[in-house]
Parts: sequence; C-alpha cells; structure tokens
Amino acid sequence: MNIKEVAEKAGVSITTVSRVLNNPEMVSEKTKNKVLTVMDQLNYTPNWFARHLQKSRTNVIGMLIPDTLEQSYMEITKGVEKIARQKNCSIILCSTEFDPDMETDYITTLTERSIDGLILTSPSIDRKQFDRLKSRDVPFVFIGKTGFMEEANTVCTNNDTAAEEAVEYLIQSGRKNIAIVLSNHPKSDNHDKLTGCKRALQKHGLPLPDSNILHADNTPENGYIAFSKLLDMPVRPDAVFIATDTMAFGAIEKLNQANLTPDEVAVIGFDDLKVGAVIEPKLTTVTKPSYRMGMTAGRLLFDIIEEESADDDPQTIVLQSRLKIRKSCGNKERLKEIW
Repeated sequence: MNIKEVAEKAGVSITTVSRVLNNPEMVSEKTKNKVLTVMDQLNYTPNWFARHLQKSRTNVIGMLIPDTLEQSYMEITKGVEKIARQKNCSIILCSTEFDPDMETDYITTLTERSIDGLILTSPSIDRKQFDRLKSRDVPFVFIGKTGFMEEANTVCTNNDTAAEEAVEYLIQSGRKNIAIVLSNHPKSDNHDKLTGCKRALQKHGLPLPDSNILHADNTPENGYIAFSKLLDMPVRPDAVFIATDTMAFGAIEKLNQANLTPDEVAVIGFDDLKVGAVIEPKLTTVTKPSYRMGMTAGRLLFDIIEEESADDDPQTIVLQSRLKIRKSCGNKERLKEIW
C-alpha cells in the first residue's frame, strides 16, 4: 500500500494526500476527512523515513534526563511532550543517571540518527563535549544552568533567589540555627541553592558552620538519614532547608518518629511535588515550574528547528520559583496556601 493508491481511491492528487500528512491546515476539512477515511479503510501507515527523505526532517527529537523516576524530571518531560505532540513529533527519551560518559554516548547515538533536535536536562557536559555537540549541527536546548549559557539556548529557574526567600522566611519566623541538606546532583542547582541560603544568613549575621551543611543522594531514605544526623547534633538546628522535596519527605517521616513538631524544627523543601500537600505536617516548599520549563524548552527548540538558526542568538529564559508556605515550618494561619 502506497500514497498513490490512497490518492486514487480518495479521488484526489498525491500532493493533496501529502498535504494531509504534513500540512493538514492547508487542506479543507471535508477533503482531509475523506483522505483520512480512505487511509483507515486501506490500513495505510505513512513511511516516516521516506517522508524524512522528502522533507529533510524525521519528526523525532531526542531528550536526555538524569532520572526517569524523579517526579520533577517527569514533569519537565510532560511539558516537552505536550509541545512535541502539537508539532506532530515523537520523542526518544534517554536516562543519563548523571553520568557524563552515558550522556556523551546518548548524544552521539541520537545525533547520528538524524533527529531534528535535542533537549538536555541538567546536563553534566564539559567544554570538549559541548564543542563536539555544536559541531554535529543539530539544534539543542539546555534545561538547567551550565557553564555555556552565553553560547547555548537555555531554560532554567532562579534557584538562588528562591532558596534565599525560603531561608529569609525561616529567619523572619524566629529561626536562628538553620541547617541545609543539599542533593549531590545536579551540582549547578545545588551550588545556586547554597549561595541563596548563605546570602540570607549573612544578611542577618547568622552563622552557617560546616557541620550544618550535609550532602546526600536524592531519595527519601537519604533525607531521613541526613535529618537524623542533624537531630543528633549537640546543638540541634531549629530549622532545615532541604534542596529537594524527595529528601524532605524522609525528613518529615523522621520528624514524626522523633515526636517533634515544626515549632521545634521547621522543614522547607524544594520542587513542590504533589505529595507534599497531603503528608503531615504538610510540606512548606519552593515551587519549581518543571512543567512550564519543559513546555518553554520545547517551544524554543521547535522555533530553532523551524527557523534553522540554532546559534544565531542564544537565549536564556529564567522562570521564577516562589515559596509555598504550609505547616511544616510552623505556619498555622495561611491555610489557603496548602494546595
């Protein structure tokens, strides 16, 4: 079965069938429905590779994320997928596990398959890898900060000022001994979050001893362990900023097991994962606009693909995060912010 037979049975030209497949907005609704009905009757499936040869497009993009189990990365993926569907494009999704070698291998594999574009989330790319990526002449967009933001199209969020706002709220609430739990990855995000926390503490002349800064892998179990270590300190912190909600969930579990209240030890997370609104105490958190980041990166990538101007004028788009106050930091009044 080929496009010529579809055209003959539908009583239209081959060009019309091609437009239905590639540019349906150029065909009347009546003609489009007629052609689609015939295609369904004949069980005709377009040969995407043949269409690629005609259009120099595969209608496929690649996307690299570090962790397919992490909800915030899946929210980003959903945002990209929404835009890709609007563009009748498919996504090849690869998990890099924060491994630079794995990231390089996937980039090589995907670009050799002549994908239309590439989105790299929280990339751990270095100068050599970046230059190699640019030389492949495939449009790409970074999600998350890198060392190449002046040279590459990037979508990110304001981790530093968002973390500063969170710690500022703790200080305004009367907390003076604040600890910080950072995730081991991605390094750029955690560097910015620590910078923001330090800025708020320095502004108020509050100390941040090294013993009050812990690093852990991003799991609830490691959040539980890190929080337990802080509770066992000779002078227990009265508040903890935790760089991800995933780790903060483990901290909340330990808080409850230790029969402590948020008045005694406040907890603030980062990401605004949905579970935070239903655990007890409900988690105060910093919203991370993950879904919007994905959609924005998708739109930016397709703009580049369609304009064929990947490197003419790289853009950096910063989406704003904000503090969402709930009970885990001792809040009892602003219940409207729970959801």
